[in-house]
Amino acid sequence: MQRISERTLWYLTGFTLTSLVLIAAAITHFTSSYAASVHWVSHSHQVETAIEELRSELFSAENGRLHYVFSNQEQGLEQYRTAADALPGSIARLRALTADDPAQQSLVAALTPLIDQQLKLLRTSVEMANQGGSVELQEEFSRTGRDLATDAFAKLAALRSEEAKVLSMRKVVSEKTYRAQKTALFLSFALILLFTILNFTELMVQLRERQNAEQVVRRLSGRILQVQDEERRKLARDLHDGIGQLFIALKMGLNHAARSDAQSLNDSTIFAECLQMVDEGLSQTRTLSYLLHPPMLDEVGFPAAARWLVDGFSERSKIDVTLEIPKNLKLPRELELTLFRVLQEGLTNVHRHSGSPKAEVVVTATPQAIVMTIRDYGKGIPEESLQNFRTSKAPTGVGLAGMRGRVAEVDGILDLESPGHGTVLRVTIPLTNALQTVVSVNPPRLDTAQPAENHEHNGVKPAGFDSCPEDGIASADHLNGSTIDRFK
Repeated sequence: MQRISERTLWYLTGFTLTSLVLIAAAITHFTSSYAASVHWVSHSHQVETAIEELRSELFSAENGRLHYVFSNQEQGLEQYRTAADALPGSIARLRALTADDPAQQSLVAALTPLIDQQLKLLRTSVEMANQGGSVELQEEFSRTGRDLATDAFAKLAALRSEEAKVLSMRKVVSEKTYRAQKTALFLSFALILLFTILNFTELMVQLRERQNAEQVVRRLSGRILQVQDEERRKLARDLHDGIGQLFIALKMGLNHAARSDAQSLNDSTIFAECLQMVDEGLSQTRTLSYLLHPPMLDEVGFPAAARWLVDGFSERSKIDVTLEIPKNLKLPRELELTLFRVLQEGLTNVHRHSGSPKAEVVVTATPQAIVMTIRDYGKGIPEESLQNFRTSKAPTGVGLAGMRGRVAEVDGILDLESPGHGTVLRVTIPLTNALQTVVSVNPPRLDTAQPAENHEHNGVKPAGFDSCPEDGIASADHLNGSTIDRFK
């Protein structure tokens, strides 16, 4: 997917924000217009209600008068008085409601005298009934009142018709305003949705690029570690073929001089001291050579190199370490080197920090993954340090950081636990389909590391390296014929 340019993204953002502002203004306008149209529709309904109330009160007043005058019902008199008292207020309310329409105001103005005459006639008829007026006169009042009521009802019908026209127009305006408001809301939603999709797409592209960059960094880091190991291998070979050869030649010459007749006892002492210093220098040279690159790892593989490393560590650190590892395990060189370096650093941490009298190393292999566990029974690790290690919020030391970097390079996981007593370091390296064909599928044969003096690989001790110090570095205590042959 092609990435949107930064300038285009800025233009798109500006256009979207401008459109949102315009749409907000339009929605505000349409909302106000719609509210006003709804108000006027409601106002028309109020006018219609006022007209019907006025009609009802006129009819109620006339009907109450008739019941009182011709049937002498007191209930009719009460009905008449209630309706007559309400009519002036209803007229005033109708006049106020129609103040916005001149045509309706003229109709109300024509209606008002009719209602006043109607009220005056009704009042006169009731008073005459109280004084015992004749029936013929009351019938004349009724005919006159009927004519006035007919005219008033006609005016009210005209008011109702006029208000119906106004209501129809106001409904049309309200409907148009509602549709315009709905359209504006739909356009704003569509625009926001479009911008959200574009923004999400851009974020996904950037995330993919970041992941690719992180993968490149990881590969570069792995390549740096690989180059570092290659450089160490070269330096180890140079030490072996250079300084080592000089030390051996010097020792052979001194041995020859020591076997000949010495001119004095002092000369013999000097020869002996030289031989001692040469032995020490040769031991340090071999130690440095093994630290830079373990030769056994290339010669006999990780299982034998791990046994040799554990044996030497146990002998020199006096920590009882047991090792369980499939004897016929075969791994790619990259995985072997990673596991060996982690084992080397893990044992160093056990010696330096745990204070544990014993430790356990277990390596298991399945077609899916390689798991190596290093466990001690020392003082453990504080919970805060464990959380910092797991969340990477704080530095965890060069050793742990280096181990985690090596394991991450082969897509593995380095986990650290402290279950109450001691520490458990676990390395899990998944195996891809390509690597699964390299790993031996023979049933694992678990061996337990034996004391260093009894350990041999295929019946032969590794030449020139008899044991290993507490940090996994090899040393030499003596030279034999095979060792001298190797350095020649």
